[in-house]
Amino acid sequence: MAKTHLISTARQAIKESPKEIFNWYLFFCCAIISFSGVAKGTASNIASIVVMPAFKERFHIAHQSEAEYADTKGWIVSIATAGAVFGCLSCTWCNSHFGRKITLQIYTVIYIAGIFGQTFSGGSLAALYVSRIISGFGIGGTTIVPSVYLAEIAPKSIRGLITIQYASCQQLGVVFGFFFNYGITKSFAGTQTQWQLPTALQIVPAVIWGVGTFFVAESPRWLLSVNKRSDAIRSLERIRHLPREHPLLVGELGAMDVQLENEIESVAGASQLDLLKETLATPENRRRFSLMFLAHTFGQWSGANAITQYSPTIFGYLGVASGDTTFLATGLYGVVKFASVLIFSVFVVDFVGRRRSLLTGIILQTATLIFIAGYLGATTGMTAAEIEDDGNLVRASTAAIVAIYLHAVAWSIGWFSLPYLINSEIFPTRIRSFNVSIFMALHWAYYFGCSRAMPSLLAATDRYGAFIFFASICALSLVFAFLCMPETAGRSLESLDLLFERPLHTVWKVAYPSTEDVIDDAIVGQKALEADDAFHVEIRY
Repeated sequence: MAKTHLISTARQAIKESPKEIFNWYLFFCCAIISFSGVAKGTASNIASIVVMPAFKERFHIAHQSEAEYADTKGWIVSIATAGAVFGCLSCTWCNSHFGRKITLQIYTVIYIAGIFGQTFSGGSLAALYVSRIISGFGIGGTTIVPSVYLAEIAPKSIRGLITIQYASCQQLGVVFGFFFNYGITKSFAGTQTQWQLPTALQIVPAVIWGVGTFFVAESPRWLLSVNKRSDAIRSLERIRHLPREHPLLVGELGAMDVQLENEIESVAGASQLDLLKETLATPENRRRFSLMFLAHTFGQWSGANAITQYSPTIFGYLGVASGDTTFLATGLYGVVKFASVLIFSVFVVDFVGRRRSLLTGIILQTATLIFIAGYLGATTGMTAAEIEDDGNLVRASTAAIVAIYLHAVAWSIGWFSLPYLINSEIFPTRIRSFNVSIFMALHWAYYFGCSRAMPSLLAATDRYGAFIFFASICALSLVFAFLCMPETAGRSLESLDLLFERPLHTVWKVAYPSTEDVIDDAIVGQKALEADDAFHVEIRY
C-alpha cells in the first residue's frame, strides 16, 4: 500500500475542505472549552503561596520544625490531586448521561466552590485541606470533558490543532498564576491579601468559561449516542456552518451513525461495569487500553511535572541566584512551556504528526536529562564559590540552565501534549468518555506520587540520581513509542479501528496511514445512505 506524506496530506486535506468549516463559531467553542485548562495550570502555583510568611502565620505553621513544615507543605500542595482522581472517575457517568456541556458546568461550579473555600478558610488547615480536595474534584472533571468534546467537534484536517488547545491553556494557567503571584507579592507583601487575592483570582477564568458554555453547541457525537438525531444534525450544522444536505455533513453523520449503531446493538444500556468489561473483553479494546496505560505511565514518570513543581529548587542547583532571579527563571520556564505547546499545536501536530512529534520530544527530553544529571554529578559537594572559580563549570552551569528550558520544549511536544490528544482519538464513542476518565484519574494519581517522591528522590540520590532515573524512564518510553504508538493524524476517528486488530508491538509496521487508510468520511457516509434509504430521508429532511 502506498504511504502518505503527512505534511502534504494535511495541507491537501485543509485545502480540499470547505472553507466554511473553519469558522468563528468552531473556534469560539474550542476557545471556551479549552480555557477550562487554566484551572489545572493555576492550581500548580499553590507551591509559591505556601512559602509566604503571611500564609504560614495565618495557618499556624510558621513555627513548625523543618520536617513538620515539609510534610504540611507537601500535603497542601498535593492533596488537590487526590480530589482530582475522584473527580475524573465520577465524571464518566455525568459525561455519558448529561452530555459534555452540562457536565463541564457542574464541575466548574464545584471547582469555584473549592476556590472560594480556600480563600476564606479562616486559618484552618482542615478547612483548607477540604477546600483543596473539592477544587481538585472540580479540576478532575475539567480534565475529562475538554479532551472528549474537542476531539468530537474538530474537523479531521485540524483535529490535532483543536484538541491540543486544552493543553495550551493548562500552560497558560501556569503563566497567569505565576505573574499574578509575582505582582501581588510585590504589592501586598506581608499581608493576608498576598495569598488570598491570587487564590481568589482563580475564580475569574472559571466564570468566563462557565458562562461561555451556555453558548457552545453540544457534541453531535454525544447527541447521536443518546438518540437525539435532529439535535445532532442542528449542532453539526452550527459547528460546520454548512447545510444538512452538504456531502461533508452527510458523510460525518453517516460515519458516526454506522459506528454508533454497531456499538449500541452490542452494549445497549451498559453500566460502568459493563463499559469496563467491554474495554477489556476484546483484543482491540485491550490494546487501546494497554497503549494509553503505558503512555500515561511513561509520560508522568518521565519527571517533567515534578521538575516543574520544584523548578525554583532545581534552578538553584544549577547556579541561578536565589530571590527574584530564581522566581523570574521559574516564570520564564512556564512561558517557554506555554509557547512550545501553542506553536506545536498550530504548526506541527497536524502536519508532522503525533508519532514523529512524540519520538522527537522523547529523544530531546532524554538528552537534556542526561546532561543535567552529568552537571549535577560533577558538582556534587561543591560550593557556589568553587563552581564560580572554574570557568568550565560556569559554562556548564549555563548550558544546564539552557537544557532545562529545552527540556520544557521537549516535554511540551512529546509526553505532555500527546496523551491528551491520542486518549480522545483512539477509543470508540461508546467507551471513550469512560476510558478518558480512567486514564485522567491515573494521570492525577501518578502526578501525586511523582510530586511527593521528588524531594526524597533528590535527597537520596545526591540530586543527579533523580535525573538519571527520569532519563532511564524516557529511554524505555522511546522503545515503547517506536514499537507501539500509531500515527493518528489524517485518519477519521472511525477508521482507527483497523489499527488495533494486530498486536501492539507490531503497530510500528503500519504506524503511518497509507493512501487507502485516509478515507473521506463522505465515502463512509454515502455507503451508509445507500444501504438505508430511510436514513437518507431523515438526514436530508
